[in-house]
Amino acid sequence: MPQQQYDVIVVGAGCAGPAAARKAAQLGLKTLLLEKALVPGEKNVSGTCLNGAALIDPDLHYLLSGPVEREIRSMRTYHLTPERTSVFHEIPAEGILLLSIRRDHFDSWHTEQARAAGSEVRLGTSVVDILMEGGFVRGVVTDRGEQLRSRVVIDAGGVNSLVGRRAGLIPKRSGTDMILYVTAAVHLGRRRIDRRFGDAIEYYLGPNLQHKTWPWIFPKRDVVTLGTGGYMDGELLGEGRPSLEGYMHNFMSQPLVAAKLEGGRVVAWGLHLEFDHTLERTAGDGLILTGEAGGFVAPFLGQGMPESFFTGIYAAEAAAKAIAAGDLSRSALEPPYRERIDGNTFIQSFHYVAAQNKASILAKSDAEIASLMQNVALGGGFITNAVHTKWMQGAAEEDLGPVKEAYDLMSFLGPYR
Repeated sequence: MPQQQYDVIVVGAGCAGPAAARKAAQLGLKTLLLEKALVPGEKNVSGTCLNGAALIDPDLHYLLSGPVEREIRSMRTYHLTPERTSVFHEIPAEGILLLSIRRDHFDSWHTEQARAAGSEVRLGTSVVDILMEGGFVRGVVTDRGEQLRSRVVIDAGGVNSLVGRRAGLIPKRSGTDMILYVTAAVHLGRRRIDRRFGDAIEYYLGPNLQHKTWPWIFPKRDVVTLGTGGYMDGELLGEGRPSLEGYMHNFMSQPLVAAKLEGGRVVAWGLHLEFDHTLERTAGDGLILTGEAGGFVAPFLGQGMPESFFTGIYAAEAAAKAIAAGDLSRSALEPPYRERIDGNTFIQSFHYVAAQNKASILAKSDAEIASLMQNVALGGGFITNAVHTKWMQGAAEEDLGPVKEAYDLMSFLGPYR
C-alpha cells in the first residue's frame, strides 16, 4: 500500500487533538487528524466542564461557539455520615463558573472545527504502530495497514497512548503518580435536573465513597455525570476497601444521592486514568505529547480540559516553527512548546495550587480529609468571591501573582499545607 505524506499527523480527537489539528491547518500545514472512534467522545463520561477562567484566553475564544449543556454558577459540598447528611456549604460565583458539556456532542463539534480549518479527518481509524527512522518518529501505521508519514506527530491519545509508549516517552506508572476514576452518566430529564441541581455542581465526602479525592455530580441538560475514585496507592483497593464498582455503588446508594437520582437510568459507565503531574519529557525527535498523554492535567483539582486545549494549540505552533526551520529534533520542538506552557497563567496557577496541597493530602486519612473539608466549607465561603475574582484577574492579566494571592487568601486551606 502506498505511503501518504503529511506535515503533521495528530492522533486522538479528544480535547487536545482537534485543537492541535485546527491550529496546524490554520498555520498552513498539511494535517491529518486520526480518531479510533466513529463518534469522537462517544465513550467519554469524564471531562465535563469548561473552566470560565481558561476561556478568557483569546486562544480559546472559539470554544464558546461549541454546544454547551448548562451554565454552572455555584458549587455545593455535602458531608455524608451514617448518622446524618449535612449540607455544609454552597458557594455562589460572580458570573459563570463553568460551562457544562457532553463530550460526545462537544468533541464531535470540535473535530468539525479542525476539518473546517483545512485538516483531513479520519474517524474509525486506530493507530497500531509508529514509523521510526534513525531515532525519529516519522509517522504511524493504522489498523488498515496504511503507513502514514509526517514530519511531526502530535500525540493526543491520552494517558495510555500507544504512540507515546512506543516512542519511549510515556513510562509505566503506579501509586500516587496516578488517579483512577469510575464514572457514570444518568439520564434524568431536564425538569428533574432543573429542580434537583439547578446551576450547581456538587461534591461529596463520606466513608468509603472515595480515596483522597471527592465524588462529584455535574448536571447537564438532561443527563448528570458522576465520578469517584482516588490515588492508586495501596489503600485505594486494599484490604477492607470497596472495589471501584463498590465506591460508585456506595456513592449512588447514599439516601441523599439516591433521592437526587430517583427516576433516572444509567446510560453510560466508564473508567478514567490520569497522570498526576507532567512528564519530564513531553517531546522527542519528530513527536510532541499533548493533553493527558503528556500529563498536562491537575486531577487533584478535577482539572484537565483547558490544559489539553492549550497544549494542543501550542504543539501545533511548535511543529510549525520546527518544520519552517528544517529541524524536527526534540531540541527544536520542546523548548518553544514548553515556553508557551510555562507562560500560560491558567496552567501554572492550577499546578501551583495542586503541588502545594498534594503532599499534605496524601499524608492524611480519608476521615481526616473529610473533617478538614467540613471546616473548609464552614469557614471559607465568605471569601470565595474574592478568591475567584483574583483568580480571574490573574488569568486575564497573564500574571501568576493574583493567583498566588488568591491561594493565600484561602486561609481555610491552611490545614492542608
